[in-house]
Amino acid sequence: MKERLVTLGLAIAALLLCYALFLPKPAAETSAPSRPLSTESGPAGYEAAWRWLEAEHVPVMALHDRFDRLIGGGRSLLRTGNVLLTTLPHKVPVRSEEASDLDAWIERGNTLVVAAALDDTPEWALQNSARLFKDIGRLTRLNFEATDEEKVDKASRPKKLLKSAMSALSQPRTIVIEPRGEHPLMEGVHALSVISDLPASRWRATPMDSSGILQVARMTDGGAGAIWVKRQEKGQVITLAVAGLFSNRDIGAADNAALLANLIAWSLKPGGTVIFDDVHQGAAGYYDAKAFYADPRLHRTIGWLVLLWFIFVLGIQRLNARPGDWRPADVTAFLGRSGEFLASSVAPATAGTRLLANFFNSIRRRLGLPEDGAPTWEWLSSQAAVATGDVTELRELHDRIQAGRRFNLPRLQNLLIQLRGKIT
Repeated sequence: MKERLVTLGLAIAALLLCYALFLPKPAAETSAPSRPLSTESGPAGYEAAWRWLEAEHVPVMALHDRFDRLIGGGRSLLRTGNVLLTTLPHKVPVRSEEASDLDAWIERGNTLVVAAALDDTPEWALQNSARLFKDIGRLTRLNFEATDEEKVDKASRPKKLLKSAMSALSQPRTIVIEPRGEHPLMEGVHALSVISDLPASRWRATPMDSSGILQVARMTDGGAGAIWVKRQEKGQVITLAVAGLFSNRDIGAADNAALLANLIAWSLKPGGTVIFDDVHQGAAGYYDAKAFYADPRLHRTIGWLVLLWFIFVLGIQRLNARPGDWRPADVTAFLGRSGEFLASSVAPATAGTRLLANFFNSIRRRLGLPEDGAPTWEWLSSQAAVATGDVTELRELHDRIQAGRRFNLPRLQNLLIQLRGKIT
């Protein structure tokens, strides 16, 4: 009974150790801010824009795969005339091969709309803002430089934003954007409005290559750029300096909805699709570790496996008896087993050849001759202690081995032993 209790205790300890080392721990429940997802009904979500486009019979799709799905062209997507809306900063980083696929997708005649949290700072953007400038530069091929007096350092921007959030100045403020000249995107648009949860800086965009850039809207206070259009082969990239322009909270403000309507009418071709980039905001369809570990079927399976393991350890498995006193190994038996093993592994002809070579080399060593295994028949026949019949028999065995014929290996071994005893 004592052995069973010890086994039970060790089994429980093994399970606890396995849980501590290998199984992920559930994170503490926190009230995370809403993110810009097509299915999100919170302030930062795009559910209102999604339902509005559906009501207007505009094809919409939520992208839950990486950008290589776009270049592959799913059955629901045309090769050209589509519009992709992605919001930065991303929760899931864009891989380099993804960005290359996205470039190819744009260049063949599609539109990328990048809504970046540059001039506004939503709460959800604080966690991933360190990659914002790298990602927006790679996707839009634009350089952004601060235009305000503070000249916020890109690397320290998250810390500065966090400090600002804790200060008395970190109150939500309204950002107003106005058109800059005539453009199809600005038709019927007199003003755009976005609420920024936290303070932000102002930025100036410049292209990374020789292609031009068109600024179609600017901030009302200071005149810094807010919306840019950049051609890329047959397609285009539209960059918004604010992330919440089409969010649930702000799409109904000012002329934001009119801008979205103009954008779709100007960029979407017949049969094209408006695509919401949900995958880089954490809604991945290819694998979701949190959903996997939260699945109750996994918990039931692990529970049954643990139960069966306990039954096997405590009930079915027979505990080993206490070993008896130590007994030394039988040297004779050990040598016999070793000999049987070697005899089964080495061919008789090989063993006979080696025995003869060793025997003759011992004689040649005594005579000061090279140890090449050559027979010394004359010297052996001249020894008075060696019988002529033994030499004759040894010659016959030697000739059989050289000719590849069958011979008596034990007899050869015994004969060599006798001869060694007579010549030493």
